[in-house]
Amino acid sequence: MPVRRKLYVYIDESGQDTGGIMFVVSVLVLQEERGRILEILEAIEERSKKGNVKWRKARRVHRQSYITEIARCVDLHSKIFFEVFSDSKKYIELTSYAAAKAILKNTKGDYRVTVFVDGFKRREIEVFTKGLRDLRIKTRKVRGIKREENNAFIRLVDAICGLVRDAYEDNKGAKTALDELKNKRIITEL
Repeated sequence: MPVRRKLYVYIDESGQDTGGIMFVVSVLVLQEERGRILEILEAIEERSKKGNVKWRKARRVHRQSYITEIARCVDLHSKIFFEVFSDSKKYIELTSYAAAKAILKNTKGDYRVTVFVDGFKRREIEVFTKGLRDLRIKTRKVRGIKREENNAFIRLVDAICGLVRDAYEDNKGAKTALDELKNKRIITEL
């Protein structure tokens, strides 16, 4: 009998403040390596001095150090995804769509997904979950995360959203870092 795989998906988004001009969704997809990667991420946060703060609240030098270490982390190879949308304010639907694409890139056979999404309220979670199910994603549980400071995985996808947004806003250092993460296949653009 085939084994049902458990996936753990962490999602953040950025760009609602742009009025639909640019919207970024970042997705981290993990399996049984979740505990090991949590320890790695917390160590990276400590070494880089970024700590457990949001991307925008961290000092630039600490953000750079954090991304440099993420780029060296082979354990994250092909586990982080992002998509940039424009000219739409359908934020929840776009988040469901990007999450579904990332999940489908990581599944074959029988699976169940536990999803953690940053910043969504109860009604938004319901719409988001319906969107995933409409896209034929087999969810086990979908939970909102209220304070990303308490979760290293959500802080990682927050950092990727911030980096992508900085790169798309013509920050040369961010563009270079994003290209490096893509070239090393740490992150994949959907």
